[in-house]
Amino acid sequence: MDGFPERFDQPEDAYRGFFRADSAKNAPAWAAVMSYPHVRVSATGGTTRFETPEAYANAADWTAREATGWVRSEGVTPRRLHESAEKVHLLGGWTRFNAEGNPILENRVTYILTRIEGSWGIQARFGVDSYAGHEIEETSKAVEHLVGQFVSHVGDNDLTACAKLCRLPLTVVHVGNVITATSEPAVVELLNDYRGRGITLKRVKAVQTGTRGAIVEVITEFSDGEEEAGIVVVGKQNDQWLIAGTSKISH
Repeated sequence: MDGFPERFDQPEDAYRGFFRADSAKNAPAWAAVMSYPHVRVSATGGTTRFETPEAYANAADWTAREATGWVRSEGVTPRRLHESAEKVHLLGGWTRFNAEGNPILENRVTYILTRIEGSWGIQARFGVDSYAGHEIEETSKAVEHLVGQFVSHVGDNDLTACAKLCRLPLTVVHVGNVITATSEPAVVELLNDYRGRGITLKRVKAVQTGTRGAIVEVITEFSDGEEEAGIVVVGKQNDQWLIAGTSKISH
């Protein structure tokens, strides 16, 4: 594929390959970086899903970015937040540059990488999409409170209340599978496995923030001793913070 790899031994290899292929405007190589189905969830609104590499490559279009003066993107140094043998939550993001080497736009994104048939790929991207160049304390407090409410409702078995804290469609990312709930009853159905398990919130922390979006780390423990490390993408719409997507790793 013109010198671009199609398999990746480490999650960070796929992450770096994403920006290399993107900056080269090589659609097939860009598509090869992903696990499928692949989904991108914007905190500020909108979810895009691709079922196959062909669909991703066919949709690739750099015209709008080039109109801003963009010529390349660079990824920020990534950090593993949670990991298992088959899934990694990788904190990252990017800066776009023009031909003079001046930055145009920054964003913070959490990349959900999965290992399928021995190769790592980006299964999902949760974008803050309102990054201001620094962390925002007001956002952190609001989204941490929201996620804490959600976990509290799970503990109370009030799954309908949980659903009302979500933006539809709600995206749930698994290894090799992405589930989309398009109604409140569908959200409740996704949560039914948690009913009656007994849940304790051990940690909730905003790890990437913007003016209207954030990624929140949430660590919970169940009465059977299982611990779950999750990330949640949260966005603000019409002055209300809502959960738009989640991914979990159990231990």
